[in-house]
Amino acid sequence: MAIRTRKITNTRSKKVIGKFPSLKMNTTVMWESQLERDYIYLLEIDTDAVAYWGQPLTIAYDCHNRRKKYTPDFLVERRELKQVVEVKPKSKIESFMTSDRFLGITSFCSSSGMEFVIVTEKTIRVQPRLDNIKLLYKYARVDLPRSIYTDCLNYFQKVKISTISETVRNLERRGVTQSSLLKLLWNGFLLTDLMQPISLHSSIQLSFYASSWQEEA
Repeated sequence: MAIRTRKITNTRSKKVIGKFPSLKMNTTVMWESQLERDYIYLLEIDTDAVAYWGQPLTIAYDCHNRRKKYTPDFLVERRELKQVVEVKPKSKIESFMTSDRFLGITSFCSSSGMEFVIVTEKTIRVQPRLDNIKLLYKYARVDLPRSIYTDCLNYFQKVKISTISETVRNLERRGVTQSSLLKLLWNGFLLTDLMQPISLHSSIQLSFYASSWQEEA
């Protein structure tokens, strides 16, 4: 398991830092920019991201006959590969990609069998997707009984697609609420179009995971 190697602090700078209570990792993940914080939201809901760590490892590289070290922002373990991830504002990409640091990181990742990825606000702060994910995260800790999963599975296997309001109206007697459905959207049991603002009129349906849930349960 990767362990955060550099302590995040703003003692000598005015940068904004904070802590993210990760449900996926069951620990607190530190971030040192609001862009990093927003990227964490994406990792939390991304079913392909099995695990991730902030400030995960130190990379040593040579620069003009000197040994230098660099700590990337994240290490992401996906189902098929591991990624070293650097979160950068788009305005800083050009200078970063022409630096010795960039060459050192790419060389390290190539020799270690990992993919190096740079993400910017252009891919992180896609709206309304990001706001939708932040909304769903508020319901991530809602505890649902097994019966809610079963009732929703049976309902959507019949109707295929329904709106949030229609689903609540039809299953309210079974204890299904708007909060229940938002939790199921968060954990990937249900799907909706995250590129449309989530509302009572949002269409929802079973995910592929939900279709096999009964067999796995």
